[in-house]
Amino acid sequence: MGIEWALILPALLAAGTFPGTELVSPNGNLKVRVNLPEQATWSLAVGGKERLGPCRLSLTVKGFGDLFAGARVLDQRRRTVDERIPVLFGKASEARNHFEELRLQLAGAGGMRVDVVFRCFDDAVAFRYEIPEQREWSSVTVADERSTFGVLDRPTAYVQYLENFTTSHEHPIAAVASDAIQADTLLDTPLTLQWSDGTCLSITEAALRHYAGMSLMRRPGRAPCELASELSPRPDGDKVVRALPMASPWRVALAGASARALLESQTLYCLNDPSEIGDTSWIQPGKMTWSWWNGYLYDAHPTPPILGLEMQKKTIDFCADNGILYHDVVADERDQPWYRQVRPGLFPGPGTDVTQVRADLDLPAVLAYAKSRGVRLWTWVHQGALRGRVEEAFAAFEKMGWSGMMVDFFDRDDQETVEYAESILKAAAKHHILIHFHGMYKPTGWQRTFPNLMNHEGSRNLEYMKWGDTCPPEHTLRVAFTRLVAGPMDYHLGGFRSVRRDQFQPHNVGPNVLGTRCFNLALYVCIDNPTPMVADYAAAYLGQPGFEFVKDVPTTWDETRVLAADIGDVLVMARRKGRAWYLGAIGANGPHDLDLDLGFLGPGSFHLDSWRDGPDTPNDPNTLVRESRTVQGSGRLKVHLAPDGGFVAKISP
Repeated sequence: MGIEWALILPALLAAGTFPGTELVSPNGNLKVRVNLPEQATWSLAVGGKERLGPCRLSLTVKGFGDLFAGARVLDQRRRTVDERIPVLFGKASEARNHFEELRLQLAGAGGMRVDVVFRCFDDAVAFRYEIPEQREWSSVTVADERSTFGVLDRPTAYVQYLENFTTSHEHPIAAVASDAIQADTLLDTPLTLQWSDGTCLSITEAALRHYAGMSLMRRPGRAPCELASELSPRPDGDKVVRALPMASPWRVALAGASARALLESQTLYCLNDPSEIGDTSWIQPGKMTWSWWNGYLYDAHPTPPILGLEMQKKTIDFCADNGILYHDVVADERDQPWYRQVRPGLFPGPGTDVTQVRADLDLPAVLAYAKSRGVRLWTWVHQGALRGRVEEAFAAFEKMGWSGMMVDFFDRDDQETVEYAESILKAAAKHHILIHFHGMYKPTGWQRTFPNLMNHEGSRNLEYMKWGDTCPPEHTLRVAFTRLVAGPMDYHLGGFRSVRRDQFQPHNVGPNVLGTRCFNLALYVCIDNPTPMVADYAAAYLGQPGFEFVKDVPTTWDETRVLAADIGDVLVMARRKGRAWYLGAIGANGPHDLDLDLGFLGPGSFHLDSWRDGPDTPNDPNTLVRESRTVQGSGRLKVHLAPDGGFVAKISP
C-alpha cells in the first residue's frame, strides 16, 4: 500500500467505504485483487494474465445469513513472512514459508465480526474465514459456504466426479474443457486446470480441522465457468458447528507457469500448524510388505496358513535380507482380520474386538522374531472397529507391539469424520504408532501438525489391477497432477508382473500390472510416499532385474525437482537424498524420447547407474537394461521410454 492510501484509508473506513486492494507474491508472479464490500469478490492473475475472477466470498451462519452480504470493512492489516521450516520427512528437508498477507476485519451481517485472510505465495494464493471471539456469541453453526472460483479462458480441467458425499475418492479422472464440466455434480479436489500456454492451477484446501471437507460444483448459467465450494454435511444436516473463535480451512489455488510448479510446491504443508508431537525420534519412514494386494502369498502358490508362524518368519526374513523395514500382518486368506471378529470378512460387527488378538495368531512369537531380525510390524484396522474406544484401542496396540496401522473405510469428510480422524492421530502419536489412512479424502498438509501421519490413499490406485484394467499408465499420470498435488499418496507400489495392454487379465491373487517394469520402478521416485508398499509376494522379487533399485531407493528426500511434466502423458522427477540424486521417468502410451537437462547436479563429473526399457520391452514389459556410465553436471541426458515405459537412475558424485 502506497503512502497516499496510508493517509486516506482511515477516513474511507470511517465513512464505511473501501476501495479494494491488491496483494502481490514475493516474486511478483501472482497478483490478487480483493474487492470489498460492494462485491465481496477477488481475482487472481498469473504472470500478468487474469486466470480466476470474479471469485465470491461467502459464509452463511445460521441466524445471520451470509456474513459478507453488506459487510463493512473495519480495518486492514498486512504482514510479510519469510522463514525456513524443517520438514521431518517429505519431498524436501525444509520448506520455505514466504508470503505476503492481507487481513481484512469486517462487520458482517447482523453485526457479527468476521475476518478474511489472504496469503500470496510465489506458487499459490490462499484465503480463509475467521470468526473471532465476541461478547454476544460463543458458538456458530455454519449453514453453508459458497466460496467460488471463476475460471477464465476455457482451460482444460482434470476432474474427478463424485457420486455423493459418501465416497472413497477412487474414481477415473476426466479431461474436459472447463465450460464442459458436468453441472450440479460433485467434483473432488484437487481440481487441476491447464491453459493453452501451459499455465496450471490446482484448487484444493489446507489445514482441514474441525470443519467439513470441501468439494466443488459447477453451477449452470454462471458464465464462463464458476466452481462453487460444497461442504460435506454432518449427519444432523448442518455443515459445521463450532465454538468461537473459529477458522475455516485455507482455500488454496496453487499456480505456476507449468505443471511442474504444482508438484514442487510445499505451500499446503506451510499453511498448517506446527507439530503437536514433542519427541519424534520414534517416527521412521520405510518400505513395507502388503500381503493383501498379492493375495496373501509368499510365492506363486498359496501356502496356508499365511498367519502361521512359519510363513510369517519366511516373509520377515525376506524383509530383513532386503532392507524392508516394515512387515504387515493383516488378515488370512479369507480376509478375516488379525483381531477377534465373529462376522466373516473385513467389516466389523457384534463381537468385534480390536484389543484382542485372534486365538490362532501367535503375535508375541511373530513380534519376537521380527525384533530379532530388525523388522517392525504394521497392520490394518477398520475405522468402525475403533469408534468409541480410540484411546483404549491404541493403548492395546502399543502393548501388542504394532509400529504402524492402516485405518480404512472412512468414506466421508464431514466435520465428524475429520475430527474422528484427528482423534486417531493423537491417540496413535501418544502410543508411538504410525498411521496410513485408506478409504480417505485427500491430505491437506496435516503431516506438519501430526508427523506420525505417513500418507492417505484417496485415489484410484494399483489395487484396482486386481479386478480390472482401470488404472492404466495415463490414469496414474493424471493422478500425479491432481490428487498427488495435495500430498503423500499410498498407491500400492511394487507389482512385478507387467503385461502388455492386449494381454492383461485381472487376477485377485498374484495380480498383473500395466506399464513396463521400469515404469513401476519409477513410481517409487515419482510418487511422494514415505512408507511405500513392496506389495507383490516375496518370491516375485527374488532374482528379478530391477529389485536392486527397489531395495536401494529412499522414501524421503532432501530436495525435489520436476524436470518434465505433461499431464496424462509424461512426468520426470529428480530427488536428492544426501549427495545422491534419483531420477524417475514415466510415460503413458508413447513411446517417448526425452532430453533432460542435468544442470541441477552442479559442476563436475558424476556416476550414473540406470535401469531403462530395452529393445525387447515392447514385447515383454518386464525386460530392462541396466547401465553405468559417467555424466557431466553441465550436460544433458537422452532417455527413451518404451510404450507405457519408464526409466530410473541413481546419480552419485
